Amino acid sequence: MKRVVFILLIQALLSYPAFAQKPIALPNLSAVDSLKNILKNQNDDTNKVNTLNRLSVRYKILSKHDSSMLYAENAQALAEKIGFERGVADALKNIGTAYFHEANYQKALEYQYKSVALYQDMGYRQGVAGALNNIGGTYYALGNYSKVLECDFKVLTIAQQIKDQNMTAAVFCNIGIIYGEQGNYSKALEYLFKSLGIAIKAGSKNDIALDLGNIGYSYLEEGDYPKALEYDLKAVTQAQEVDNKVIYVDFLSDIGTIYYKQGDYARALEYDFKSVSIAHEIEDIDKLANAYSNTGQVYTKLKNYKLAKTFLDSALVFSKKTGDKKYIKNTYSNLAAFDSAIGNYETAYSDYKKYIIYRDSMLDQETTQIEISYEFEKREDSIRAEYAQENIIRTAEIKRKKILNDGAILLLALTVLLAILSINRQQIKRKKDKIISEKEKAMLIIEKQHMEIEKQRMEDELSNAKKALEDHTKSMVEKNELLEQFKTDMDKLKNLKSKELEDARIEQLEHLNKTTILTEDDWNKFKELFEQVYKGFFIRLKERLPDLTQAEIRFICLTKLKLDTKQMASILVVSSDTIKKSRYRLQRKLRLTDNDSIDDIIASI
Repeated sequence: MKRVVFILLIQALLSYPAFAQKPIALPNLSAVDSLKNILKNQNDDTNKVNTLNRLSVRYKILSKHDSSMLYAENAQALAEKIGFERGVADALKNIGTAYFHEANYQKALEYQYKSVALYQDMGYRQGVAGALNNIGGTYYALGNYSKVLECDFKVLTIAQQIKDQNMTAAVFCNIGIIYGEQGNYSKALEYLFKSLGIAIKAGSKNDIALDLGNIGYSYLEEGDYPKALEYDLKAVTQAQEVDNKVIYVDFLSDIGTIYYKQGDYARALEYDFKSVSIAHEIEDIDKLANAYSNTGQVYTKLKNYKLAKTFLDSALVFSKKTGDKKYIKNTYSNLAAFDSAIGNYETAYSDYKKYIIYRDSMLDQETTQIEISYEFEKREDSIRAEYAQENIIRTAEIKRKKILNDGAILLLALTVLLAILSINRQQIKRKKDKIISEKEKAMLIIEKQHMEIEKQRMEDELSNAKKALEDHTKSMVEKNELLEQFKTDMDKLKNLKSKELEDARIEQLEHLNKTTILTEDDWNKFKELFEQVYKGFFIRLKERLPDLTQAEIRFICLTKLKLDTKQMASILVVSSDTIKKSRYRLQRKLRLTDNDSIDDIIASI
C-alpha cells in the first residue's frame, strides 16, 4: 500500500504542519502527566490553550482519540473565551483529526475547513497549508482523488511561495501517490523522483525511505516487478536505519505483494507475516487490514482455505473499522477469489458485486461534504487576489534584479554546465575503462584455466600412451621369451628316444610356434601406440631416411625405446647376432663413421 504523507495534526506540537512521516518518539504516560502538571498551575491564557492543544496531540499519537477530542474541545472553548484565534484554529484542526480517526469524515472535513478559514484570516500560510494537507488526507480516505489533488496543488503553491523545501518535497510525494492511484504512473514517478531528489539533498533518511517505497509501489502497480523490488528493498534498508516501523511495515507488505505477483508464494508469505507482526506491534488497524488481506490472498493460492478464510474475515473486520474504502474494496476482491476457489460461486458473486460497488464509488464519488466548505470557498477569491497582489510586487522586484544578474547567471550556468559535462565524460570514460579492464582480466583467467586443463589432458594422454607402449613392448618381449622356451622344449623333445610317442606334442608345439610369432597385427598395434607417444615420428623418419625397409624401421623404433640387444632380438624373433648385424648394416647405409652414434641420430628424430 502507499505510504501517504498526510500526517494529521502531529505538527501541533510545534505549531507547524508536518508533510512527511518523521521518526517520532511516541509520548509515554509520564510525558502526558508532565503536561498535566504544567496545566494545573497555568492561568486561563494563551499558554494554557497551547498546553491543552499539546495534550490533544499527544493523546492522538497514543491512539486515545476520546481524550484527544476532550482536550481539543477544552482548548477551543478557552481560546474563544480569551479571543486567541491561533489557539482556536489549532483546536479545530485537532478536533478534525480526532473525528478522522473515528472514521467520521463528514465531521472531520467540517472542522478542518473551519481551521483553514481561521488561518487565512490570520494570514498564517503555514497553518493554511497544514490544514489543507489534513483535508487532502480525509478526501484520500474517502477515495475522492480529484479533491486530494486540488488540495495538494494549493499546498504546493504555498510551499513554493514561502520557499519551504521540506513542505515542497512532501507535497510532491503526495501528488505522485495520487497520480499513481489514478493509474497515471509516468506522472506519479515524475513527482516522486522530484520528492526523492529534495530528500537526498537534505540527507533525510526517513523521507528518502518514504520516497523509495512509493516509487517501488508505482513500479509494482505498473507491473515492473524487478524495479519495484529494487526500490522497496532500498526503502526497507532506510526505514530500518531510522527505526520507523510505521512505514517499514508498508514496505514489507509491498515486497510480499511483488513475490505474490511473481508466483513465489513462500517468499510472499514470509514478508506478509513480518508485516502482520509489526502491524500488531504498532497497533495500526489500517496496516492490519492490509496485512491480513494479503496473507489471506496467499493462503488461497496455496489452497490452505481454512487459514485463508480466517485472515480474510479478520481483514474485512479491520478494513470496515477503518472505514477506508480502498482496504474494503481489496478485501472483497480477495474474498471473491477465495469463494470462487472453493466452489462457493454464489458467495463469490456477492463479494465481487461489493468489490465493484466500492471500486466505482472510489472512481466516481463526488463527496457530499462539499457544502461544509462554504467558509473556505467564499474566501478563495480574496485569497487569490491577495496572493496576486503580492506576486505583482514580487515580480517587479525580481525583474529589476534579473536585468542586473542575467548576464552573470548565464555565464555561471554555462560554466557549471561545461564542468558537469566534463565530469560526466570523465566518469563515463573511467567506468568504460574499468568495465573493459575487468572483462580482459576475466578473459585472461578463463584462457589460463583452459590452457592448464588442455595441458593436463595432453600430459595424461601422453602418460597413458607411454604406459600402453611399455605394456605392449613388455608383452611382446614376454611372448617371444615364451616362444624361445617353446623352441628349446621342442629341441629337447625331438632328441628323445621315444620320439614316436611325442610326435603329437611336437606337432602341437610347432603349431603354437607358427601362430604366435610376431604378426603384422602386432606390429600395427605397436606402431599405433608408438605414434601416440612420439607424434609425427614416422613422418619425420621418412623425411630424414626415405629408403628404409620395414625391418630397419622396426629396428629404429626399438632403438628409440632404448631396448637392449637381447630385448630387441626377443621382440623381432631373431638372434642377438642378427640385431648386431642389422645395426652394422644400418650404420653403413647411413654412411656413419666409427665416431658417429646411431642411437644419437635416432634420438634426434
